[in-house]
Amino acid sequence: MGKFKELYIKYSNLDEEIKKTINSYPQEFITDKNNIRLSLLQYIIRSNKYIYEIKAINGTAHLWTWSDFRRKSKGRVLSYKTEANIILSQIIEFYNDVDINLLNKYGLEIVKKIK
Repeated sequence: MGKFKELYIKYSNLDEEIKKTINSYPQEFITDKNNIRLSLLQYIIRSNKYIYEIKAINGTAHLWTWSDFRRKSKGRVLSYKTEANIILSQIIEFYNDVDINLLNKYGLEIVKKIK
C-alpha cells in the first residue's frame, strides 16, 4: 500500500471531532526522529505516543507554567493556539500517559485526547 493511501485510511478513521481539533491549529511542519519534515496532521497520524490538547483551567497560564509543565512531564509541544500574547491551548505529545496530578499542580486540564 502506498504511503499516502495508508495516511488517508488512518485519517478517514479518525473521529470527526479529532479531525476538527487538529485542523484548527496552524498547519506548521514538525521534524520527526528521522529528521523528516511532516505536517502536524501527518505527524499525529504516524505517532504512536500519547497526544493531548491541553489548556489552562482559568483560561490563561504564565509562559513559565507551560514551560515547567512540559519539562516535568517530558512532553513535546507540537502546536499551540494564541490570542495576542496569551497561549490558549497546546497540543502536547508524551511518551507516557499524562499525570493528572501534574496537570492539576500547574493549573492545566485536558481538553481532548487526540491519540
